[in-house]
Amino acid sequence: MIVSNGRLSMSQDEWLQFQQITRAPWQPRSPREFNAMCELGAAHHMVENTDGVGWMQAMACEDMKFGPDGQINFPADQRRLAYVKVHGTWPTDEQLREFEGQPKTSGPGLTVVR
Repeated sequence: MIVSNGRLSMSQDEWLQFQQITRAPWQPRSPREFNAMCELGAAHHMVENTDGVGWMQAMACEDMKFGPDGQINFPADQRRLAYVKVHGTWPTDEQLREFEGQPKTSGPGLTVVR
């Protein structure tokens, strides 16, 4: 997804993913419209209780919204969504590594060479 001069552009794959997650009827044209569609999608999932876990689907919609400083949070992080499906909460980086079976990190990754 790219934002240029206040206009939003998505690839076809991004649009299909966005439409599937939010049930959006059309492709958003601006960050503000994108956020509004995310909020509407979240409300839809909560009311319909989509797949019995509407709260989780709603959380995914809300997490895709643009950040306060214009940060792009889409496409959705499928790895974190997989964690949420199992545990019901958004994971920290350490929890995600453990969930994916990656070794724990004990620091910045530096070692002492003698």
